Amino acid sequence: MITASGLAIVTGASSGIGAALTRQLSARGQPVLAIGRRAHRLEELSARARAASHAPIHPLELDVTAEGAGVRVRDRARELGGAAWLVNNAGTTRFGPFVDGDPAAQALLVRLNCESVVALCAAIVPDLVTRGSGRVLNIASLAAFQPTPGYAVYGATKAFVLSFSESLAVELGGTGVTVTALCPGPVTTEIFDAGAPGVPRRKLPFELSADACASFGIAAADRGDVVAVPTALSKATAQLSRVLPRAAIRRLSARIGLPLLGYGAPPRGGRG
Repeated sequence: MITASGLAIVTGASSGIGAALTRQLSARGQPVLAIGRRAHRLEELSARARAASHAPIHPLELDVTAEGAGVRVRDRARELGGAAWLVNNAGTTRFGPFVDGDPAAQALLVRLNCESVVALCAAIVPDLVTRGSGRVLNIASLAAFQPTPGYAVYGATKAFVLSFSESLAVELGGTGVTVTALCPGPVTTEIFDAGAPGVPRRKLPFELSADACASFGIAAADRGDVVAVPTALSKATAQLSRVLPRAAIRRLSARIGLPLLGYGAPPRGGRG
């Protein structure tokens, strides 16, 4: 049964921030359409929600970069009573020099981090506008605020998500639908293993947990914040990127960007 707060669609729900968002939304009474490629993890989330008597989590095994994925998500959401939230969390990264990377992997990164966000918004946001209320929460990154040598495509995709979210927020003014871009710094998730398999990385003392990041993002979306940056350090970094000359930001990012993610030196390669 759909609660008053309505169905939340969460992509990339099988791990990390997406799984945390799914658990937290369900625990507060929102049913969730949990989308991911690892069906067994989605089923585990659903079973835990049932055991805890939380709002239902409906698994949907789906690659959001597939042709027609947005329409499939929209149709399933309508079957469940209609979406009230859209959380575009699915994403990945690639660490290492661009020229050493796999072109197919870089293209897939753009499809997942950018194109799927646009496709899902195109499919779901009109239903939210018709409803007269809704929340769109797009997971961007602190990387969106500056160039990111060593993971150039990832940073560029997150800059796209931030810009797109801000523009959409203005366009939807007065409709009852808000758009929030969540821009966290490092978060303890599997994304680092995917981005640089086998490359040693140290966990950082200021690194957010997935649960803390998800909680911050949900609260920001509830408030209708357009840009949400958790932690004082990340806020200061984002602000610095806005006021320093671009040339200075490029040099600074090249020197400290990857070490601030826990890497001692830029990882090479990144193929696979």
